[in-house]
Amino acid sequence: MASCGVTVEPVDPANPRECSCGEPADFLVFTLWYRGRRSQDAVCEYHLQPVVGGIKRELAKRNGG
Repeated sequence: MASCGVTVEPVDPANPRECSCGEPADFLVFTLWYRGRRSQDAVCEYHLQPVVGGIKRELAKRNGG
């Protein structure tokens, strides 16, 4: 089984991003899905926990958990 996981890093101030809510992003959430598929989501501090929690639930569901 491929290794899947979530990594959170602070946004590089030299490369500002925007959360989907329109606020400046504070973090980048990197996800390694299955078969090498990767995603990157820019999120503000307010949305960090809901986004990471949702990704982890989806990964657990796909792993049969």
